[in-house]
Amino acid sequence: MLSENNVYIIEDLLTEEKYFLAKKYIENLLETNQENYLLKNYLAITYLCLEENDLSGAIYLELLLNIDELEIDSITETIFKIAQLKYSQHNFNLAIELYYQGLELNPNYVGAYIDLAHIFAQQSNIDLGIEVLKKLLENQPNCIIAYENLGKLWEDIKEWKNAIAVYEKSKKIEPQNLQILSSLADCYLQIDDFNSARNILKEIIKINPHHIQSYGQLGYVYLMEKKLNLVVDTWKILINQIPKIINDYQNWYQQEIVIKVNKEEVIKLNIDLIDSLQTNKSLGEISQNIGHILFKQGKYKLAIYYYQVSLEHEVENDTIYTNLIVSLFYQNQYDNINIYLEKLKVINSHQYQIITQQINSNLDNKKEDEYQINNPVNQYYETAYDWAKQNNRLETNYYPFELDNYLYLKPPKTIHKQNHPSFYFPEKIELPKPFLVKIPNGKVYLKKTEGSSAIITENNYLIGDLSPESPALSPNHPDSHPSKHSLLKSTFLPTKTTIKGKVLVLAGLLNNVYFHWLFDILPRLYLVELLGINWQDIDYILVDYRTNFQKETLQIFNIPPEKILPLSFPLYLQAEELIIPSFPGCIAWMPSWSCQYLKSKLLGYNKEQKPHKKLYITRNNAHSRRLINEQELIKLLKKNEFEIVDLESFSVKQQAELLSQAKIIISPHGSGLSNLVFCQPNTKVVEIFAPNYVYPCYWLVSNLVDLDYHYIIGETIGSFHFHSFLYPDSRLEDIYLENPKAILDLILL
Repeated sequence: MLSENNVYIIEDLLTEEKYFLAKKYIENLLETNQENYLLKNYLAITYLCLEENDLSGAIYLELLLNIDELEIDSITETIFKIAQLKYSQHNFNLAIELYYQGLELNPNYVGAYIDLAHIFAQQSNIDLGIEVLKKLLENQPNCIIAYENLGKLWEDIKEWKNAIAVYEKSKKIEPQNLQILSSLADCYLQIDDFNSARNILKEIIKINPHHIQSYGQLGYVYLMEKKLNLVVDTWKILINQIPKIINDYQNWYQQEIVIKVNKEEVIKLNIDLIDSLQTNKSLGEISQNIGHILFKQGKYKLAIYYYQVSLEHEVENDTIYTNLIVSLFYQNQYDNINIYLEKLKVINSHQYQIITQQINSNLDNKKEDEYQINNPVNQYYETAYDWAKQNNRLETNYYPFELDNYLYLKPPKTIHKQNHPSFYFPEKIELPKPFLVKIPNGKVYLKKTEGSSAIITENNYLIGDLSPESPALSPNHPDSHPSKHSLLKSTFLPTKTTIKGKVLVLAGLLNNVYFHWLFDILPRLYLVELLGINWQDIDYILVDYRTNFQKETLQIFNIPPEKILPLSFPLYLQAEELIIPSFPGCIAWMPSWSCQYLKSKLLGYNKEQKPHKKLYITRNNAHSRRLINEQELIKLLKKNEFEIVDLESFSVKQQAELLSQAKIIISPHGSGLSNLVFCQPNTKVVEIFAPNYVYPCYWLVSNLVDLDYHYIIGETIGSFHFHSFLYPDSRLEDIYLENPKAILDLILL
């Protein structure tokens, strides 16, 4: 027999990854117990850990020939136990080997398939995860947990119809499974199949009248179906079932938002709707509140309907008429405008004059004459290298750099059962290699919103790897291919400005966003330094110069201010020569060398002191992603010796110095976390996300500078679609933590 102490020692060595010692220890035990199948199993497991798969396979072949079914069950249980251990340690490749070995011996172990699917998803290999779960369903066609996980994987990649097919099958097996039904309703809502969603949501409520999120979802269905009475009845039930979050939201508005100079109309509209539902306001008043929210979201067609309903219920005011007139204009319903203009004239003649002038001067701001010349750009080079090679300029105009261009990613830590799909990436990612290129008579384009840019050759070819657009996609994402660039589909360009001389191009996307400035713009100067380009050899530097942090950092980087050519929007500029350092990697994806460069420039090589500060970075003065119940969290953090800091009042250098002293940092997602680049290794980070905006950029930074990264996701207010009605732009969501103490639990993980 194998003693408990022997098992403890073996498993402890495997846990600590002391595989060679484990092997020696097991071999010593086998000398006096040669036929012990449990010891042989541990030796085979250890061989797998040591990547000696042939030796491991030989042992399992021998065991299969000599042990009975009960003994096989015993060894597979141990294999799966060690596989789960390696999974928890994020040693995914070894866990996969162990799970597959266990499944060879026992193909009916459900947990192994589920864990394998999760591992493959974490490694961004969704197809393999789906394949594993389909295999499980071949073996066990009624396995509900397999359907739940398979449907979730399809949802993760937004394959709603495939997810629906999976959930519909499982619904036949367990027709009252609330998780399946809820997921199915959500998928139908994603494809705007309101009829199917409504029927399922009603089923859920019949099974469980206290299923909170179904009331939120069902109310949204009724909203889209223009059934105001049912919207009101359903959403009243919803807000009555979530009193704490509603009360906290209202208090936050009164205590934090009302006192601000900019009272933030979006939040006020949300509060007005909630208040009108709580206080049983008339249908006309509630319809008015719904109309205001829809109008603010630009959903003019639906806003028109709800404004007209409010008027039918004898609720009228100048705001309703003004918004209704604007909505009709945007919907090209010009014939109906005059009726409401006359009514507005009676109520508010001054507002009538304003809106009439706006209409007469072509109200629609989207029709501004931004583009004034024909767009000749309709071809592209995929890379600057391709341009240089095809034009015989590799030796004279193209300068590659051999800098580390690999990202090594560790999965984040969280209290949630599974990592969010935003963190599904392989352990190793290759970024494009950096370079600098000189383009004679080249052109630069930057859209007014700074969400699209292009470098264009003299003969009107767009250069793909120098022409990023928003949103920032992962490296090699098919949607980032230059053939999909919006400029290739545009009819017009802005009027071109021509400049004599050499222009160094540092402009990129969203230049005045601190994160993009730090990681996409400033590291490009390192490539200029490596090539030994002198400022005397450059006539102009095309770079943004609007904000204090830009001015401060450009001064630190010794950029001559007299050579700065500030950005104008939109921008279309041609110079005798463009000197263009590439982006460090891809937009929002940075290599380790860029982080070290930023540290050396902005923090210096001062002797690192032991990190000691515990910091909470507040976003209370920002306009988005604020923590609604922040005071509750701050009270807990202060008891645990945290400092509360607002980085908006700090210079860049001060931010760098402060975070270099931190041992723990907690913050809602926001630009302030860009300063994680200045932290010392092993600093503990907890990032707080809004439920519908989980963007992993600071996890990337944490991996690059070796931080201990954790995250937590805030609560949805009521349901996904009720929440999204209040916050249609997920980037601007404020955050609610149902249990702020969970942050402290996360720190102790």
